[in-house]
Amino acid sequence: MGAPATPPPPEATLIRLAREASGLSPEAAAARMEIKFSGSRWRQIEKGYRRDSDSQVIAPHATLAHMAWILGINSERLAETGRDDAVAILQELERTKAPAPAPAPEAAPLADLEEWQQKVILNALDEKPRSAREKALLLRTLAAQIEAEATEQPPDKPNPVTEIPGRSA
Repeated sequence: MGAPATPPPPEATLIRLAREASGLSPEAAAARMEIKFSGSRWRQIEKGYRRDSDSQVIAPHATLAHMAWILGINSERLAETGRDDAVAILQELERTKAPAPAPAPEAAPLADLEEWQQKVILNALDEKPRSAREKALLLRTLAAQIEAEATEQPPDKPNPVTEIPGRSA
């Protein structure tokens, strides 16, 4: 039981490179799939073999298409690997699951905060080790919550997000 005698297939290399570029672990990538999938199976497909049985692993076409979809690999790029069976499925995913265009940001909600407020938020994010991607996601989530709360505030009630006791504008 050792390393495989042959390198992984081109589609496996593409999947691995795209996953690594996105900063995801095999487990995190597998968890994003709509079909039940494990991180260990993801690794087997990327390596092109099963360590426990020293057998070659080729991703089934539907699985490969879903892996590519999760990683943002388009059908043209997947076609370069020669896996036309998976390309057809990925093209269908592109047609039916195309993400809705993101709304144009009106303004960066946190940019209006004073510098000291921004530092408080960034310091809170640094208390637990997080990647830059995780911090960005947390900030977007926080901004969305702030906006949602701001639109739900009755006009006669002070907004706790923008009006901090003891601070004047």
